[in-house]
Amino acid sequence: MNTTRFVRCSLLLPVVLAAAALSGCAAQITHEQMTPVALDVARKHPQSVTVVALPKPGADPAAAAADLAKLRAALDDSIRGYKVFSSVKPAGGDYQLTVQVLAVDTPMFAISFTSSVELDWTLRRAGGAVVWQEKIRSEYTTGGDEAFVGAERQTMSIAGAFRKNIGAGLQKIGTLPL
Repeated sequence: MNTTRFVRCSLLLPVVLAAAALSGCAAQITHEQMTPVALDVARKHPQSVTVVALPKPGADPAAAAADLAKLRAALDDSIRGYKVFSSVKPAGGDYQLTVQVLAVDTPMFAISFTSSVELDWTLRRAGGAVVWQEKIRSEYTTGGDEAFVGAERQTMSIAGAFRKNIGAGLQKIGTLPL
């Protein structure tokens, strides 16, 4: 009887491990994971900017506050690091950059996760005139060989999609004649 029980348990173990690896607990994305690693900006603007991050339309701002703080930190770090503007101010910048999350799509279960992010970018002068506005959609795929746990691959793919979107948006701002 003990031998039969041992065999059943040993056959069940791989199934339990596979389920844990494919689902796992969702890891939190950090702002460093969303910050572009290498970015070539054509024009570095001598003005200052204030950055605002907004949630999806209809979303609860309080529930999204932590994620928006990470998005804003990734934008701030990227703007400073690649000198897209001379400085980032908490308020009162020469320009205001508003980035609103429109969509974040990712599969629930997969070996390779492809996530997509759509952000609405708006750059305004301090006086309120819109200088540039564009919706940017980006996607990023994390392969099955990049992390064992499925939730970690999912997190990596979402962060990668945000990273690509931030890079694309800041590159476009770098082409504007401000």
